[in-house]
Amino acid sequence: MYYSVEDIMAQLKQYIESLDSEEYDVVTIVGDGEPTLYSGLGRLIDEIHAVQTRPVAIISNGALLFRPDVREEVSRADIVMLNFDSWDQESLKRINRPLSELTFSKRMQGYREFREEFTGMLYLEVMMVKDLNDNDAALENLARLAQQIQPDNVFINTPVRPPAESWVRIPDQDRLAKAAEIFGWSRIDYLPEGAFISLSEDPVSGVLNIISRHPMRLEDIRALLARRVTPEEIEGLLENIRRALASNPSVETISYRSSTFYRIRRAPAKRKV
Repeated sequence: MYYSVEDIMAQLKQYIESLDSEEYDVVTIVGDGEPTLYSGLGRLIDEIHAVQTRPVAIISNGALLFRPDVREEVSRADIVMLNFDSWDQESLKRINRPLSELTFSKRMQGYREFREEFTGMLYLEVMMVKDLNDNDAALENLARLAQQIQPDNVFINTPVRPPAESWVRIPDQDRLAKAAEIFGWSRIDYLPEGAFISLSEDPVSGVLNIISRHPMRLEDIRALLARRVTPEEIEGLLENIRRALASNPSVETISYRSSTFYRIRRAPAKRKV
């Protein structure tokens, strides 16, 4: 369960009540990890629908969709975006590195069965990585399999934030443009500005809470502060937050693509591959 449905709903209600109107387009379940591992997922989706009128979306790696119970719960959402970076067992192992029990054929089976059962909007997200899945053969294989699933749209993303491995690189622009042009896929390989929100009264606690789930740039922190304080107060608060993050041993600072990112330092995962 990780967190109770009641705790999650309490925070969502608090956020909704803080708005003058429904100033959002969708409630997205994504989490620090994989949402379909959460055993309260179906009930959570139902309760989100009960308290507000916007669609509910789930972003998932799709690994567990071969299970009927998982497909049933995910189907309660209005929008589902599934990871779609690999086209066979070898590419799945190189790019996604799943547990050995999670095979490519099992995942594709789950995708096909989910498409047959799901009546909402289904999107696929291709995370393109230089020299792994950006060549013509890889793109053609991905396009062929995507056609079998018949999604409503396919989105191209890239590692615009610091990846887990330092050797990961963003493909050249001509490869991204070719994928978008040939296959009609939509590009979302950019960093949104000012997209973070925190309900914490203390700015430092708010930033720490966010970077435990998602890396933030200084620009992101500045935009977060701009929602809460006057322009005259921002720089002083930003400097205090920078000092607090620099002195916190659980926070790592990463220079990536001409930006400085902050994220919570993680111990290497011990897992069977």
